[in-house]
Amino acid sequence: MAFKRIVSLALVIGATSAGSAAYAVQSDFADFKKKYQSKYKEYTDNYTQRYEAYKKELIEKWGVAELSSDTEYVTYSDDKSVKIIANFENDTIEVSIQRDAQGRITADDEKVMVRDAIIEALNVAPKTAAKQNVEFAFTPAKTPQTILSSNTKKPAEKISLKQDTLLAHLGIEDGKDLKAALSMVEEVPAEKQQAIVVARTEKRLLQQIAQVDQFIERGELPSKQIKRAQGKVAELNSQLNELSQKQDTVTKKNIKSYKIQLKRDRFNKAEKYLSQVAMQANQWQVEQEVLLAIMETESHFNPMAKSHIPAYGLMQIVPSTAGADVNKKIFSINKNPTPELLFNGTKNIEYGSAYFNILMGRYLKEVENPTSRMYCAIAAYNTGIGNLARAFNSGERGRMKAINKINKMTPEQVFEVIKTKTHTETQRYLIKVVNSKNYFAEHI
Repeated sequence: MAFKRIVSLALVIGATSAGSAAYAVQSDFADFKKKYQSKYKEYTDNYTQRYEAYKKELIEKWGVAELSSDTEYVTYSDDKSVKIIANFENDTIEVSIQRDAQGRITADDEKVMVRDAIIEALNVAPKTAAKQNVEFAFTPAKTPQTILSSNTKKPAEKISLKQDTLLAHLGIEDGKDLKAALSMVEEVPAEKQQAIVVARTEKRLLQQIAQVDQFIERGELPSKQIKRAQGKVAELNSQLNELSQKQDTVTKKNIKSYKIQLKRDRFNKAEKYLSQVAMQANQWQVEQEVLLAIMETESHFNPMAKSHIPAYGLMQIVPSTAGADVNKKIFSINKNPTPELLFNGTKNIEYGSAYFNILMGRYLKEVENPTSRMYCAIAAYNTGIGNLARAFNSGERGRMKAINKINKMTPEQVFEVIKTKTHTETQRYLIKVVNSKNYFAEHI
């Protein structure tokens, strides 16, 4: 009897100890989670404050804040008097100089400034640009951004270009390429440039509003994220309404602008990524031409692509949706990828390829016709599975219900439903990607 009591007592003590240990582990995890969430909020708040302050400073200086987008990389000199825009869709480099801030400078000095601005801003690797540019520096930089210094007037023959730079992504890989590009610099008349700035700012805002509106319609977002997105739409609409009032402010600036029209053909832009795309296409069983078409449609091969959704990088990965899906289903990681990771071109292509594999092989695996499945995956990449299903279900949810209908249709009929029943952005997206896919299929 005594022995049984001792055993029972030991079991009770052991159970209590195990319970205490489990409680301690849970408590430690809760503390860790609380600290992590607090640190993450502090990190995002800090970035938001720096970004908004930066934008306010640009508006005061230029009348409007031209910022980077999915197809444009925009950066400024330290004193904000020089603006550089690399447009990967139109294949142009633009430099604008506020002459008031520069004092008296000759025409020859301006040519040197244009050259130096391009070199200092774009002769850097994407990851370096991301650390230096306030728009992309998600943690405060240890060293200040430097684009133009007082001693940048180096002889052209002494300038050497680095490897894997933004210039290289624009097709300018050596001194010969740079000299050829600089020979094509043309001054843009002030009134024409002012009209361009206003028109493209309006275009950017309308595009951003459409992108965020469509993102809100996805049936897979938490309520907090929906509220943040709705707040962003309200902010963008406010900026759009103010734009016409700011037109006079923009046109009064004493600005000289210069533009280079690069002369790459369409396939040249993709060539830098062909080996990476081939490797990822093989790894994730996705056609190379589909990946190239998505990259062209999403970013026009801009390694610094970013949108207000927010989405990042060449294939415009949204951390909380596509990024989270890849991490969870492929890499068994229970958190979202960081923007810094997604600005890594190799990683971005890997995430985009893996996500397309998830769409084709998991969410749409029951779609019998491979062409129909591809059309649906392309649309879902843009608008989400939920919105895709609603297009086939007259606005109602239900993945399998939609797939059953899809399986009774021809690929042409599936294409037509997506082209007419989804969000306008998705309709355009499908057409662009399919046309781009056909182009790359003929060239690779």
